[in-house]
Formats: sequence, structure tokens, C-alpha cells
Amino acid sequence: MNQSTLTYPAPRTELTGQQLISHAGLSILGGLLNALDFRALCEDRFSQFVPTTATHRPGKILADLTLMLAAGGEQACDVDLLRTNPGLFGPVASEATVSRFMHRIKDMPDAFTHGYQTMSRTLRTKLWAAAGPRNPAKRASKRTPLILDIDATLIQAHSDKQGATGTYKGGYGFAPLIVTADYGTGNGTGETLEILLRPGNKGANSAKDHIEALSQALAVLPDDFYDTDGVLVGEKLLVRTDSAGASREFLNHLDSLGIQFSTSYSLPVVKERQIQWISEKKYWEPAIDQHGKPLRDVWVVDATAVMKLKDYPPGTRIYVRQNPCIPGQRPPCSTRTGIGSPRS
Repeated sequence: MNQSTLTYPAPRTELTGQQLISHAGLSILGGLLNALDFRALCEDRFSQFVPTTATHRPGKILADLTLMLAAGGEQACDVDLLRTNPGLFGPVASEATVSRFMHRIKDMPDAFTHGYQTMSRTLRTKLWAAAGPRNPAKRASKRTPLILDIDATLIQAHSDKQGATGTYKGGYGFAPLIVTADYGTGNGTGETLEILLRPGNKGANSAKDHIEALSQALAVLPDDFYDTDGVLVGEKLLVRTDSAGASREFLNHLDSLGIQFSTSYSLPVVKERQIQWISEKKYWEPAIDQHGKPLRDVWVVDATAVMKLKDYPPGTRIYVRQNPCIPGQRPPCSTRTGIGSPRS
């Protein structure tokens, strides 16, 4: 068995103006995996998925698949993109070897999920710590929590695939539920924490799916979001969703974890009439953006006293926002409603 701890060779780089190498930019990603000791970590988590004497180890197989995707590949056989440059990417497993590795994962899904989650948490802890003052975990607090966005999206399938079904928009494909971390303005675009695969006919407002997707995402957060006993420090997080995530079951689950929340809220017709009771301008306040700057002609009101929320977490507030008319629109203009946890 190869005893090298490097995932990829570390070739010397020289600017000679000769012999251009295809996909040479992937060496940056390969160098990152080397710096994270990716190979040794995968060997610890996934060695049971390859024979003891196998030449191609799990760390190299998974790393090759990662680089393949970064290079624009779409399926396992696209690792051929790397095989043409052994000096840069080392020996690459054959399609048959990759297929057997994936088949073993299919036979032991729980073991792979546990290994993946613990590995992701370790890697993310290292990566975020390397960001220094820009570390999202270090900046997170009760007043400035890390925001986790949860939203479903539709992905079209152009042929009959496993799990592909008709969607509510008349298409055909999948409706995965995605959890992303928002670093905040000026700190990058964030990153995806979890993608819960679902068939295209799956409802967007499934509390069970929201809870499962969130649980998977929390499992891969860095160590800074857990105390010394391994308990989640929920107040350092805020979950943000559209109205599909405003179910009582899901919001009470968030409250039980101590996590703040802010969601859109679909008003029943009866409560739309109740909004008319709050017609005097003295009850409304000018709205501000996330930086505390006032928004022009945008007003908000705490309507909790008027529109009672039943069976939601104690202290949940409901807010109504009035937006200005867009050109050509007649009053009354758009009204948006959202609910938030007492901690947010």
C-alpha cells in the first residue's frame, strides 16, 4: 500500500512559457487537500469501503472525484480528465474501481454518512479557523448569529432518472432542499452545508424534511458551535426560510434547540382583513436594512397584538412590511409578512 500522506504530488512550478498543462489550475485545489491532510482523514473514516491491500485508497478516490467536478465533469467516468496528467494528479483509479467503491457505500449508507459528517466537521473547523478574523464561527453571537438559509429548488431531468417525478410547476425532475450558510455582506458568498435529495413531487412545506435537512447541516458545522459537552450553542445561529418553513412543527423544533428564526408568513384571508385595522400611520415605523440604514418609503409594524399566533413558540412575533408602489402599480401596494423568534 502506498504510504505517502499526500493526496497529490507537489510538482515544482516554473514559468518557462513552454509545455502548457491542461487543468493545471486544479493543482491549487490539490494543494489545499494536501494541506488539510485529506488523505489521512479519509483513510480513518472510509477505509472499510476498500480492500486492505487496495492500491487506490478512499482519500485519493474522493479527492479525484472532487477535482473532476471542479474541472467541469458530471459523472464518475469523467475522472479521465485527470488521468492524462499523472505528474500533476498521480495515479487515478479506473472507472471500475470507482464503481466498486460507490457500490460498497450503497451497501453501508449509515457508516458512510457518519464518516462524511465527522470528516466535514473536522475539515470545516480547520478551514474556518484559517480565515482568522473572517472566521464565520468566531463572529457568530446571539446578536450577530450565523444565518442558515433553507430553501427548496427544482432541478429538471431530461430523461427517466431514479426519483424523477412531475413537479408542481409542470416540469419533471427533482426538488432538493438546500441548506446554505450566509457569511454576511463583505465576507464572501457563503457555502452549502447540506442538500437533501427529494423527488420532484415532494412538497416544499414539509416540516419533516426541514428538520432532517437542518439536522444534517448542524452535524457538519465547526466545533465552535458546540460547547465542551458537545451540545449545540443554538443562540449563535439564525435559520431563515420562506413561508414553506413557517410550520409550527419546524419552528417549535428550532426553539427547542435554542436557534433563532426568521421566516416569511402566508396570511390567511381572515388575517388579511385584520391588517386593515392597523391603518393609522402612528403605529408604523420606518424600516431599516441589515446595516441600520433607513429604507425609503418602507414601513413596518409589529402586528402580534392584532393577529394572534396559536401553538407557535412562546414570544414569537409577527411583522408586516409595506413596500412602495412600483411604476404602474395602483394602491394598495405589496405587503409582506414575516414571523420571528423572541430571540431574533
